[in-house]
Amino acid sequence: MQARYIREYLREAAEFPAAFRLGHQRMTTMAAGRTNPPDDATIEQALGTTKELWDAIVAHLDSLPNGLVREWKYYGEKHGWQMKVTDRKRAVLYLIPHDGSFLAALALNDKAVAALPSQKIPPRLVREIATGKTYPEGRPARVEVTSTKDLTVVKKLLALKLRA
Repeated sequence: MQARYIREYLREAAEFPAAFRLGHQRMTTMAAGRTNPPDDATIEQALGTTKELWDAIVAHLDSLPNGLVREWKYYGEKHGWQMKVTDRKRAVLYLIPHDGSFLAALALNDKAVAALPSQKIPPRLVREIATGKTYPEGRPARVEVTSTKDLTVVKKLLALKLRA
C-alpha cells in the first residue's frame, strides 16, 4: 500500500511540478496539484475576459433562495478541477474552467426538457439536449460560455432545473 502511494506521489510530482488541470486545459500556477483548488487569480488567468461571466454566474447562484452550495472537486488528471454546485441533495450544476471560456453542465429531467422550446433557447441546443442519452440524473445539457448570450442560456437552463 505504501509503495503504491510513493509511486503515485513520484508520478504526480513529475507530471505536476507547477501545473494542474482546469477542465481540459493545463494551467501553470504556484498552487499546483490536486490538493489545492484553484484560487481567484488562477481562474482569472485561465478564463481571461470570460472571468466577468464566471463571476456573474457565481453571483447569480449566490442570489438564488435555494441554499445552493459551491465546492471545488478534483476529478482526476483527465477532467481536472470543477466547481460542483449542489442543493445538498443533488448536483445542480458543474462549472468547468477552460482557457478563455468555461463549460456549464447540468442534467435536465423530462419535465425540464419538455419546457425547453418555450424558453427561447437556441434550437440546436434544444435538439442536442432532447436527443441526448438519458441518464438516471436526466439528459445532459452543456454550454461553453464565452458571451453574455451563453450566460443567459445557462441561467434559463438552471431555472428549469431548479423548478423541475
